[in-house]
Amino acid sequence: MLGAAGLPGAGIWPLVLYPGGGRGGSAEVVFQYLATREPFTDRPLRAELLGRVNGLDGVDIPEGKLDLRPNFRLALLEKDGNRDALAETLTWFRDRWIGRDMS
Repeated sequence: MLGAAGLPGAGIWPLVLYPGGGRGGSAEVVFQYLATREPFTDRPLRAELLGRVNGLDGVDIPEGKLDLRPNFRLALLEKDGNRDALAETLTWFRDRWIGRDMS
């Protein structure tokens, strides 16, 4: 989590990971919560995050889910390049948050 943990609305995170109990687990992309936190109140910025997540081999989240909490299977991170692509996406996310306009 980035930001001030424990303060309402002060923290920001892009994903929630759920263990699978034999089913492989899932990663939930929390667009619904991002829509209320700067700088991701900007729909085009959330759409860019969606495009980056969809860049993972096997992930295909429709744009209509930009206000929801869609998920993908954690098993997809076993595919070549997907862990690196997700790490790059998380770095991009952090950089957008650090560079947000605080005025």
